[in-house]
Amino acid sequence: MTDIPTARVRPPSGGRVPFLDAARALAMIGVVLMNAPTVVFSAEMAGGHPQGALTSVVDGGLTLLMSGKARSLLMVLLGAGAVLAWRAAVRRGGAPMALMLRRYLVLGALFGVPHLWVFSGDILTHYALAALVLAPLMPLLVAGSRARPLFAAAVFFFAVAPVAAAFSPQSSELETLVVLVPQTLGFFCVGVWLARRPETAAEASAGPSRLPLRLVVLGLVVQVLGVLPMLTADFFFPLELDADGVPVGLGSDGMPPREPGSDMLESVGGTLMGLGGALFYLGLVWWLMNRGRVSARVLGGLVPLGRMTLTAYLGSTLVFLAAMGPFEGQVPLLAQYGLAVAYFVVVALAARWWDRRFRFGPLEWVWRSLTHLRPMPMRRAVGAPPVGGPPGGPDGPSEPEDTPTVSPRT
Repeated sequence: MTDIPTARVRPPSGGRVPFLDAARALAMIGVVLMNAPTVVFSAEMAGGHPQGALTSVVDGGLTLLMSGKARSLLMVLLGAGAVLAWRAAVRRGGAPMALMLRRYLVLGALFGVPHLWVFSGDILTHYALAALVLAPLMPLLVAGSRARPLFAAAVFFFAVAPVAAAFSPQSSELETLVVLVPQTLGFFCVGVWLARRPETAAEASAGPSRLPLRLVVLGLVVQVLGVLPMLTADFFFPLELDADGVPVGLGSDGMPPREPGSDMLESVGGTLMGLGGALFYLGLVWWLMNRGRVSARVLGGLVPLGRMTLTAYLGSTLVFLAAMGPFEGQVPLLAQYGLAVAYFVVVALAARWWDRRFRFGPLEWVWRSLTHLRPMPMRRAVGAPPVGGPPGGPDGPSEPEDTPTVSPRT
């Protein structure tokens, strides 16, 4: 298989970074697959249908591959996208801080809050709030040593465990909101570090990079380390079961009693496993797009989808509610996953068709126009190549765009 130099998969200065778009598409696919049985409860979750062996294998496999990892990958990409958008604003002579504040205020108010009304698992509002907290730190994170964002990420990650322990007696909704803030900011900072690496800069010298494979290996190691706190929590804080195998002391919400130490260890393990999964998938996509023409073209086919993840994510909730909502508790889990796969096939084909004619997805255009306080040019110039073309081809004059979409289950 012929190697492709790293420079060939980079866009010109000011353009998009194709492997980031492909990784975003992969993460969004994982997110929506995990969302399928939570937007509308499956028959197995409602207790009306026994879970067969095939269902257990499929559900367990998807959970192992995507749960926690897809959400974490999207958070890392959000941080990388924030840096690229910040730099684009500086190149245009604009005010990057004002741009970032408008960007995430619009995301939360226009898309996040309405989505939260129809789907309790919405994370757009949380992403927007976390990004607004990050905004004042951006001038420090994009300047100085390239290691500075990693030090900031370490501080935020260290804050996860004590926050989880402090809020463990509270409601799960409150704990999730509070605990995810430092965790999200830590993942954001890892994305900032990634965007500042010379390998992801358009001006970097030609030649293959070892960073993608290093991310793959590091991601696997961090995931293994994440298992240790989980095992420790199970060892020191085992569930007490009665003679019928039911946990003792269930609360009014049907959940077993919460221990601060157990919550702390599980939060640390979840953070490490999410971070490891994000680094692994990001490095794998990056390496495959640099590795050879076949893998680069296959993943390149996901690039248009990666530019429309906000539209695809909110559209998936609409489709799931319309198709399965009237039959909640009656649709088998495998049928829900099948609907999600069919949705992706249709949306991926539609994204390629759309990308050949327009510069942004429908909701991405609304988001960007409100962010820049003016209607953005929508149609592509005649003869302009689409983003999903050969790796390394120009993808239009627009600055890179991050589009977060996740679910608490992911």
